[in-house]
Amino acid sequence: MTESSAIFLIVLVLGFILGWSGSKYFRRTRSKRKGGLDELYNDYFVGLNYLLHDEPDEAIDTFIEALEVNGQTIETHLALGTLLRRRGKVDKAIKVHQALLARSGLTGDLADSTRLELARDYIAAGLLDRAERLAKELIKENSDARPEALFQLVTIYEFEKEWQLAIDTVQILLNLSRHKKDKNMRVIAAHYCCELAELELKNGNYLAARGYVKRAFQFDRTNARASFQLADIERGEGNYAIAVKELERIANHHPEYLSEIVKPLSICYEQGGDSLTLMNFSKFLSAQLDKNPRALILLQLVELVRQDKGLPEAITTLAEGLNQHKTLQGAGSLLQFHSQLHEGELQSHLRLVARTISEYLDNRPNYQCIQCGFKTRKLYWRCPSCQKWDTISPILGLVGE
Repeated sequence: MTESSAIFLIVLVLGFILGWSGSKYFRRTRSKRKGGLDELYNDYFVGLNYLLHDEPDEAIDTFIEALEVNGQTIETHLALGTLLRRRGKVDKAIKVHQALLARSGLTGDLADSTRLELARDYIAAGLLDRAERLAKELIKENSDARPEALFQLVTIYEFEKEWQLAIDTVQILLNLSRHKKDKNMRVIAAHYCCELAELELKNGNYLAARGYVKRAFQFDRTNARASFQLADIERGEGNYAIAVKELERIANHHPEYLSEIVKPLSICYEQGGDSLTLMNFSKFLSAQLDKNPRALILLQLVELVRQDKGLPEAITTLAEGLNQHKTLQGAGSLLQFHSQLHEGELQSHLRLVARTISEYLDNRPNYQCIQCGFKTRKLYWRCPSCQKWDTISPILGLVGE
């Protein structure tokens, strides 16, 4: 449901409540009914007028002021508070939800819902300690809201980068019957383990990093990030053949990251000794190029051909590859290769065009979030914009891969 649809629905609910109030007041004396009910109707139509003139903030404020907090209007207030938070009016949302909690006689389910909404307000406002306290209260009480409170606690620990606490909380969720097969939570937990592994890798502590990677695979066996980290660990310890197997496993399970494995694979084959031959590397690249064409895969294959058979053969291989998968990156490399076969003005012109293409590609984004559309030159495992995990993918096509 869109925000405008939600506001319109609340208007209808409010109209129903006013109608119900009118029928209730009708049973009372005319003198008692007239002033209060007229005022309610007036505020309702003022708010509706704001909404029709595309002024939703003013409409929401008017509805909140008009709508008395009672047993029949609590859920409407909850919905209005949520709308305020989504529109960035976090302070007002907090006041609405705090006012509901302060009301005596709030039933268990509604009290839990209000505390959950207030915790979300606190998270949005950056008041994480308050949000954590509310979530822990709900968890301790073992109410029906406990699973949602656990989700909120995970969010809080993620914001605070308390990765181990986040992992422990996700494990509690996964132990609940309804979340045992929650694949998304397993993927997220695997990334939390990878965050800890990354910290250990930066310190050169391969043993501890390996332990966290192993834990990540327990949550999500096909996690690409964990495979990259395991390949880094094996390469750092000189186990190049094992690192190659892990990188090739990424190619099979996550072809979207093919371009990311080219450089580490090249290093492994160069330093792997007799157990890893460039011929096998070339065969692997050719096989991947047939299944999932990528510019960097093609260019790495062309470089191996150039080293083995010379520039003319490399040009032929590159041209054939471009016929199958056209990219500016490949076209620029083809121009650069041809410039080496010429002299004088033609060579200068070819290099100029190749350099122009290269500078253009150097300034364009390489990756895009499939969730929110955020573009970046760097691969992030969590989108910096929408904060979702595993949503950043390479941009494909003529100007991409």
